[in-house]
Amino acid sequence: MKIAVIPALLLLSALSARAQLTAEQRLQDSVVGWWSNPRYDKLKPAADALGKRKTENLNRFVEWMKKSYTPVAGLGTSSRYISKTGYGVSFLVWNVSHDKRWLDEKGHFRPIPEENTPFWVATNMVFGAYTIEFIQKSGKNMFTMQPDGYAKGDWVVKKRKGTDPRIHANAHNYITWLNEWNTVYLAPGNKMPIVAVTKGELLQAAEDALESVAAEEKKTIASQWPTNPKAQEEAFESRKKNIDSYRAKIQTLRDKHRATLNEPAVVRDMQVSMYSFGTDPDIFVPDKQQLEQKHYYPVYKIDPALESKLGDEKPLWIAVAFPPETKEDGNQLYEMYTALSQNFNYEYVYNYFFDPEKVKGKPYVPANEDQLKARLNAYRERSKTAMQPVSNAAKLTGNQVFFDDFSAGTVGGDPPNWFFRKQSEHAVLTNVPGQSGNWLQLGYFNAVWPTLMPYPLPPNFSLEFDLATDGDFTHMTGGSAMLTLNSRKMLTRGAENNSGPGAVVTINLISGNEANHASNYRGLIDIDLNTSPSQNVQNFNEGAVSDVPLTEFTNNKTKIHVGVRVVNNTISVFINGKEKSTSKDWKLKYGAPCVTCGFPENTRIQSINWKSTTDKSGEIKVYLGNVKIEKL
Repeated sequence: MKIAVIPALLLLSALSARAQLTAEQRLQDSVVGWWSNPRYDKLKPAADALGKRKTENLNRFVEWMKKSYTPVAGLGTSSRYISKTGYGVSFLVWNVSHDKRWLDEKGHFRPIPEENTPFWVATNMVFGAYTIEFIQKSGKNMFTMQPDGYAKGDWVVKKRKGTDPRIHANAHNYITWLNEWNTVYLAPGNKMPIVAVTKGELLQAAEDALESVAAEEKKTIASQWPTNPKAQEEAFESRKKNIDSYRAKIQTLRDKHRATLNEPAVVRDMQVSMYSFGTDPDIFVPDKQQLEQKHYYPVYKIDPALESKLGDEKPLWIAVAFPPETKEDGNQLYEMYTALSQNFNYEYVYNYFFDPEKVKGKPYVPANEDQLKARLNAYRERSKTAMQPVSNAAKLTGNQVFFDDFSAGTVGGDPPNWFFRKQSEHAVLTNVPGQSGNWLQLGYFNAVWPTLMPYPLPPNFSLEFDLATDGDFTHMTGGSAMLTLNSRKMLTRGAENNSGPGAVVTINLISGNEANHASNYRGLIDIDLNTSPSQNVQNFNEGAVSDVPLTEFTNNKTKIHVGVRVVNNTISVFINGKEKSTSKDWKLKYGAPCVTCGFPENTRIQSINWKSTTDKSGEIKVYLGNVKIEKL
């Protein structure tokens, strides 16, 4: 089946730019597909029969993946490989853009360099595993492996909360393993041909490997002092003493663990070297924190009886590995994760290689295919809907040029006519306890822009909005949000533009804990104005700043009404109708009076955005409501 990439939408409809989402915004909900260009596939045609049969299997891997997963908001590529111990396909989903730099001569998407996420279908490969290289050099293959349930940090634990610990029911009949990767292993009888290495075996292998370490040191020293045998001898003597010290430590470990030498080895270090075999700390004794976080590593080797078969056409096992992603990681990554966990047909692939009679004459069909089709159709419908925006013009009164109370959207959904990146923690419509109407929960350092804003804004204008935080926090600060006003237009890909001439002011509104009113209160309005060419410079630092205590926004007073006025280039900030700061009083970075106390002459605002800057964003949220701009 031919898989074509959907061409970039270069021709815009007759609707004005203010009356629809940009192509870049629609892209985040768009079904894109696979790149037809084989640029990243470097596999040369096989000349031998075995290589040809492996290539046929690789082509099946690619075909099965493309039937199971169609990239959304990104472009898919595949790269086949054959090695001495297995073969497989490295897949990537790439970021794309309607920016002309990232379109080919026909206007089709091409991958944005270095912006990709990998996933794999591979034979005889273990994911989250690390070869013990200094032992391997002596001819023995051993490796550590991150245990099932390993988490790199607390953020991974939070990410997994509420998810299936065995990935998905689609994979439950097979071996699943969660570490840095989510991996489904398909092996005959659900038994991987790997064997636990015992403590005694590991210690003996390490001791034997010291000879190869010494030989390597000799070679290195000889290359450093090729004409000075005496220097070589002195240098090697010093390094030999170090190697011998580890020989003694290995013996100490052997004596200490004599009663458990036949038990499986579990070590402290993920990447084991000679220096791991210390006695303080003991390589076999993880500390309390390592035990709690599963930061300990069993040691394995391939079953010696099967190791010689790693290069065969029939795999010893097949691994399908992909990174753990959630909705907060954006449509591109979440669709990849969903397709691989729910729609890749593990049963068919298992049977094809290990019980072929069950699938003889049957074509590959994705698992839960109806669900897959419905999900992709929903993306396509969402993209169509995004091209029929709801204008807010009917709500404008008097001198208003913009108004949005978020009533046009649905709680739990996206705010209509606002742009943000659908990755990491991002904006979502919600209700706030004790407050009426819809509110926009801001994403942590994930800016949100109003797309119907009539840029440039008038020379003199007022901007008003409500800001709320979750209350009853015990930290020094609660919810905080940053407003950015920029005279430069937002970049095509949806990012702040800080290049070239212009001015930008950021106003960070931070709620504080009333328990700290007497001392060390952290509630603050933090303002920073920067211009190019530079207008306000002191000690080589550019910018005018203002820090004003914000006592109106606390763990008990959880809502404020914010006003920002720009009149004759002077910027003023109001809280609940009271002026808190004016640019006439702002200082340079080292305390001198400002030189240009506001925006430079003829500045017009071309971009406005908000984002959460909350320190404890996982626990405390901040909300935006009732945004209004008036011409003055």
